Amino acid sequence: MDLRLKGVSFLRQHKAVLTDVSAVIPACGLTCLLGANGAGKTTLLRILSGELKATSGEYFIGDIDASALSQRELAKYYAVIPQNPPTPPYLTVSEMVGMGRFQPRRALWWHLAEHDRAMTDACLARCQLGEFRNRRLDEISGGEQRRAWLAFGLASDKRFLMLDETLDGMDIFAKRNFFQLLRDIASGGKGILLTTHDLDVVSEFADRVIVLSGGRAVFEGAPSSSLAHLLSASSVPDGAGTVSRREAN
Repeated sequence: MDLRLKGVSFLRQHKAVLTDVSAVIPACGLTCLLGANGAGKTTLLRILSGELKATSGEYFIGDIDASALSQRELAKYYAVIPQNPPTPPYLTVSEMVGMGRFQPRRALWWHLAEHDRAMTDACLARCQLGEFRNRRLDEISGGEQRRAWLAFGLASDKRFLMLDETLDGMDIFAKRNFFQLLRDIASGGKGILLTTHDLDVVSEFADRVIVLSGGRAVFEGAPSSSLAHLLSASSVPDGAGTVSRREAN
């Protein structure tokens, strides 16, 4: 059940933010969305999650026309971790990850059942957070908080995980550890879409790359040695140069 975008465009105040974006995000694998600031990465994620509606074009989850679904309906398929998620100081790591099991339709009567606790424990272990489970979120490091949010997304047990620039502030060792964790999770059967500009770790760990430049998809495929040149060329101001779309071998 891959995600498929077909000609997705978005206008903001009559200005093109995304233009005719077509791409495939596999249901299993780590896909990285690359591009300079302002390239349209976050806007594309907000469209996929239903927070924004595309001006034109469509996208599908398998054979389902997702562009016609509401944000609540799309939430059945996606767990979205924003760029700067809040850090509730009154929650422990375990409590926050457990909130990933929340079911809105049972809001008034919801509680963590035994299978929810088992899922929470498994996600804490998967994200190397067992020793921090009883620590408050504001008592752990930024990298540990990001792993806690990843565990929260995993606990929700959605088809896709979408993460928006969650690596900012991490040193290179923490980034490599986080990317390795993402790749391990993706290889276990999860579709992950991560927006980032960390080319070195992307080239090493990503299964697939989509590059946005000026709101257009200019590259889609496996990481390659030409990505650095492509990103450098695509960071020029609109109109100063062009990059042709091509598929990596």
